[in-house]
Amino acid sequence: EALHDMIASHASTGRDASTIIKRIHACNSVRLNRKNTEKMQNFYDVVLRRFIAVGDAIYGSGDGGAELGRYEQLNELTKLLYTMAQETPDSAGAVWARRLGILHNAHAKRLRDSELLTTEEATAWPSTGVFFLLRALGHIFPVTDKRHYVVSPALLHLGQMIGHTPVLSTYYLVMGLLCRDLLVENTCEAKSVAPEAIAFISGTIRLFAAEESDRKAGNTIPTLRSCAETMFAARLRKQMVKEGNRVPKLALEASALEKGTRAGAILLTALNLAETAAKNMKGSLDGAEREALGEMTQSLLCLQPASKSFPICDTLKKKIADVAAAVSDTCQYDLQRTPLARRAGVKLPMIKTLAPKMEDPDRYSASKHKGKTATQANLDRTRRELKREKKAVARELRLDAAFVEAERR
Repeated sequence: EALHDMIASHASTGRDASTIIKRIHACNSVRLNRKNTEKMQNFYDVVLRRFIAVGDAIYGSGDGGAELGRYEQLNELTKLLYTMAQETPDSAGAVWARRLGILHNAHAKRLRDSELLTTEEATAWPSTGVFFLLRALGHIFPVTDKRHYVVSPALLHLGQMIGHTPVLSTYYLVMGLLCRDLLVENTCEAKSVAPEAIAFISGTIRLFAAEESDRKAGNTIPTLRSCAETMFAARLRKQMVKEGNRVPKLALEASALEKGTRAGAILLTALNLAETAAKNMKGSLDGAEREALGEMTQSLLCLQPASKSFPICDTLKKKIADVAAAVSDTCQYDLQRTPLARRAGVKLPMIKTLAPKMEDPDRYSASKHKGKTATQANLDRTRRELKREKKAVARELRLDAAFVEAERR
């Protein structure tokens, strides 16, 4: 609240607000004084909350023009979060972990209350600001690590949102697309597989099937399986036919997400994500790509672009052909299927163990005895033991003398 009051008093544009936040960090940086660690840790959490607030404002009223420049504010906040994470990685990781825990608990509460929700404003999906924050996560921490203190829980949280959050309208479906996009983006560089993202992509494409039986069958995500039974899913293919050849891109503003979202834009986004996932998966599963992308292949076949009852525009036909080519190239359907085999264990490089060089393997000889005969080494060892015993006796005599003197006085 103090930061918002300061911005309201001294900032007239979005650039001024970014300047205030950067100067607060510059004047209290950990590099100036290590005692500022606790202050900067608290300020890091404030910046995260500011990031979510700006993202929610973008959803409510857009970028705000050149005066507010909310997207530019998010860029500056991302740079600041990265800089602070480089200065104090332990504090930044702790703050991110705590914030992810808060987001997870909030999502769990919304899921418990989902049966009582009746409006789209009360959706179980998180706000747009949270999606922007998770989008910036991949630019602050490395996403290619096998396990990471922050990235791994974030990916698990995204997978849980995709698998558990109900999809009851077009707005819900678009939020699922955003969540799925984050999973695909954060796993593509590491060549890892996100099963929830693949299943959600296939299920979304299947919602646009030409036949009703194909739309209702084959979905592995329970939320999309129930979504296929709703009226809005039955209207998606018909709505796409009425829209014509112009296929716009998805917008992040409330007016576009809630009511003005076009079915063609949803399908185009799903196809783009499917193409990206197929290309990233090529050669990373040791021949198991056909099984991983089998459901996606069936969903593409259910579209039936040549259907006369529900024709598809030329733009989407071309994109469907590109996605089918990418999936075919990844799965290599033109080649004979190699039998599945257990993946060879990856042998981690270990430090080479060397046997210590000793003159007498049966008796350890210290380096100070090197070059001496056995008799001389034993004599020197006895002298050192005698010297240690003399020092111990002298120490005990001094303690006893001090005690006796204290008792006498």
